[in-house]
Amino acid sequence: MMEVLCMETIFISGGFLIALLFLLSQSLSKGVGTVGGALKQIGLFILQKNPPGLVDIFDDKDGSGSRTWMNFGMLWLVFAALLGFLSGWHNYDPTALDSLASVGWSYDDGSALTDATLNFLTIALLYGMIGSGMVATARNSNGRMASEANASMVAVLLSAVLVASYLLPFIFGFLDIDTETGGVATMLYSLETLAIGLLLVPVFINVLITAANRGEQELQTSVWFLILGLAAYILSMFYMFFGELADATQTVWLAERVAHGWVPLALMFSVGYHVIPMTAKQPIWSGSMRTASMLLLFITIPPFFMTDASASNFVTNLGAILLTLGVLPIFAASINLLMTASSGLSSVVKQPGAIAATMAFLALPFFAIGGYFTAMDTFVGTGELGSMGEVVNMSMLFTVGGLLVLAGVFTNYPNAIGKPLATPSTATLATWMVLVGGVASTLTYLTGEFTANAVAASEVEDVVANSGGFYLTGAAMFYLASIGTILSTMVVIRTGISATGRTLAAEETSDMATYTLTSGSSTTIRDLIGRGVGVDTALVVSETETNEGGSTIIAVDSALHNDEIKEFPTTTTSVMIDFVQYLANTNQSVFQLFASMDLDNSGKIDSREFLAALESSKFDGLSSIDASELVESMDLDGDGELNLPELDIAIAQIKRDHDIVPSEEEE
Repeated sequence: MMEVLCMETIFISGGFLIALLFLLSQSLSKGVGTVGGALKQIGLFILQKNPPGLVDIFDDKDGSGSRTWMNFGMLWLVFAALLGFLSGWHNYDPTALDSLASVGWSYDDGSALTDATLNFLTIALLYGMIGSGMVATARNSNGRMASEANASMVAVLLSAVLVASYLLPFIFGFLDIDTETGGVATMLYSLETLAIGLLLVPVFINVLITAANRGEQELQTSVWFLILGLAAYILSMFYMFFGELADATQTVWLAERVAHGWVPLALMFSVGYHVIPMTAKQPIWSGSMRTASMLLLFITIPPFFMTDASASNFVTNLGAILLTLGVLPIFAASINLLMTASSGLSSVVKQPGAIAATMAFLALPFFAIGGYFTAMDTFVGTGELGSMGEVVNMSMLFTVGGLLVLAGVFTNYPNAIGKPLATPSTATLATWMVLVGGVASTLTYLTGEFTANAVAASEVEDVVANSGGFYLTGAAMFYLASIGTILSTMVVIRTGISATGRTLAAEETSDMATYTLTSGSSTTIRDLIGRGVGVDTALVVSETETNEGGSTIIAVDSALHNDEIKEFPTTTTSVMIDFVQYLANTNQSVFQLFASMDLDNSGKIDSREFLAALESSKFDGLSSIDASELVESMDLDGDGELNLPELDIAIAQIKRDHDIVPSEEEE
């Protein structure tokens, strides 16, 4: 009877969780009708007015919320890396930290230090990747979060809760810090879990409202993963709290798989699917693999941080199948993103954030393979691999998770504050240090654990495994990763305090393949950019028709041509007509023309670049054009520069007004 009850508990809890995520995805795809407006107003009231007075303390300017989250992420990551080094050194010399026993810590077996390292690292990844996801969400919407001040406030409160959870046992003299033994510390841990879940609710509402402000724009893949990951994490925190109260071990086990499996991978995919396509300036390689990575992630069991299920044979066999399938979304996402990066490799290698993201997804499949074997060993209860699973799990978070935190801050932190990344060379060096230190220490630690397990399995009493050399080497190699995180934090600080820089708001590259301007609608170039339209996004304006000559003419909707659009100067109209005819005859697209004129790859063309392009053109008639006058005539948003949509609209206007088609012979 107890076995049946356990089965019902795990299936009911899992089914309810998946059903909620499914309903959420449907609501995001189809909307919630007229109810959505009321819910949005309620959500904005919660974000902007609660708690009264406290939220008003924080800055609400664009990007301030995501900046706060990423700053805290780097701070927690440095602490986690230092604790990771101390933990590795403690494995080599258990007496090295005995002096800290005077403040109440005990290092008999190093478990307290290991637990603290894992907690700090988990929080660092949560901060860093959610902050990066906020930037992606804002870029997919109107350029800012629904409430930047509330996002900053929650970041501060979350850190306060975490710090308090570590200080309270010392302040009040709690000796029972092991949550397995029950007592006051168990209650403190449960309250901490509940507090984290509650604090993430306004973050979830903030992201949802920001995504809802995108209008008709398609929700980007990175935002999908962020929203679903946040929802799953909040539910897992509630599952842990109420599961502990009800002593529902199966529900707690499921919540741990979600919190330590689904959520980290979802946030990693969120960063990867934003940073790599954007920096590579390429669309996502495979839409089907993107869908597979999203769907399979939330219906399988990830191969990391596994614990003994202690369930019936049926549940164990089903769990083993789902655990085997759990590597599929990891491979699907990794292959998809690596192929996307390879399509724009020349751009990727120039960006430290893109390098970090690419290296992360190059290493993730190998960790997934190691995690699968160690997780299966733990899941079925054989225990033949000993503590190798702990090494794989911790190393995966440090290496892959750490690299993706760096990818997020190196790419999205500058976007959030409108400044270029300071010292990209130092950022690249830090990336390689984290990668080399993480991978090398992992291999060294695994070799030491394998040696110890082999000696223990031999059952020869006179043979003693000496793994001290491996632990010493592993700690030394991990020191590279620790230094890398410190260098990365210095880069972020320098970027934040830089007094000069150019705004990056209008230089966005999206993973959107197309954007449709519907008939009868009105918009502006600034609004298109705010919605995530990038240089490589194909604009479908109203409808297209093919003339007898076989060329495609873009029919520009009259809504785009309002009183603010300026006519071409009369002295250059005829020359521009000849130039557009020349483009049609040579079959040169607007995208190719823009790329040839954009000399600094800034996503905009100023009069200097336009003049240089005219002077180097093979079309002699352009030499008589006043470049600044022509740029001003096509500049719809009045910023003094041309972007791709503005140039496209200007050329389409000439084609429409003068019925330009390719000549039979190219000039």
